[in-house]
Amino acid sequence: MIESTPPGARFPLGSGRDPDIGTNSLQNYRLTPNPLFSLVVRESPDGTKHAELVLEKNLDREKQRNHHLILTAVDGGDPVRSGTAQININVTDANDNPPIFTKEIYKVRLLENLPEGSLAFQVKATDSDEGTNAEITYSLSDVGNSARQLFTLDSRTGDVKVTGPLDYEEGKYYEATVEGKDGGGLSAHAKVHIDILDVNDNAPTLSLLPILNPVPEDTVPSTVVAVINVRDRDAGENGEVSCTIDGNLPFRLEPSSENTYKLIIASDLDREKLVLAKALDRESAAFHELVLRASDGGEPARTGTARLRVAVLDANDNAPVFSQAEYTVRVPEDVPVGSTLVTLTATDADEGLNGDVKYL
Repeated sequence: MIESTPPGARFPLGSGRDPDIGTNSLQNYRLTPNPLFSLVVRESPDGTKHAELVLEKNLDREKQRNHHLILTAVDGGDPVRSGTAQININVTDANDNPPIFTKEIYKVRLLENLPEGSLAFQVKATDSDEGTNAEITYSLSDVGNSARQLFTLDSRTGDVKVTGPLDYEEGKYYEATVEGKDGGGLSAHAKVHIDILDVNDNAPTLSLLPILNPVPEDTVPSTVVAVINVRDRDAGENGEVSCTIDGNLPFRLEPSSENTYKLIIASDLDREKLVLAKALDRESAAFHELVLRASDGGEPARTGTARLRVAVLDANDNAPVFSQAEYTVRVPEDVPVGSTLVTLTATDADEGLNGDVKYL
């Protein structure tokens, strides 16, 4: 019997034979007591009695697939004689059970550096039916195009694999619905929530906005030379950056706002670092090559650099210097008028007009 057989259905069982006559012949049938089946006895015009098995309640193959009953035929003699027959009922499957997913919501967390082709996760549904009624086919629905390019679902196994490059900075979260359909057309659905986890795969980048370049050498300390913006596309500690300058130069960085620094001229004593910083002096260095370095808080940390060449403009901060502090000249009294008595030489470390020396 198929398990979808409605209650009230009848199944003829044939009839027994008894060569005796009268009350000694077959008089009735009895059935093993059970809650699912009953027995109806019909009598033909010729007096032959026939037994019919009646289904009283719904069958359920998933609860019990086999039923064993005993049909007994009795006569009316003294003593009563009887015969028995076994009734073996095999309940065949009907597609009366939909698939059931192991989870209503699959919550998945994937690192963004998961290689393409890797198994991301698996969805699984079970079906209590058998045969084709229990064969489940999986498919994705309610999923955006971006997710379709990144994930594929094996319709038979439920394996979801990565088929595109995951990038936390491009997409942090994906959502989809997975459908499981059995061979009889019944289906079930489950939600899939995918969180992409950040890894430290981006180095900080620096962008420079020059404010004052070249810089006069007599510029006062704390003057802003440039503004530096530091950006890191990662999240959390992977995106937290700090910025420094390589070397002991007459400049320092001062935080301005989030991820923004001001490059300023340092004072003679950099009070933050408590180290002497060189004053701007064109005569010592006509330009400075700055290497700005930004590091994030990842493990291991990533670093980005930027270079800035700062030229120093001359200021008239140097007086002329004679080659000798004192000149002593001995002159004969008969020296002719117009004779050169001594040559005085002075130099100036400045450049341009600031370095031109005139004698008075």
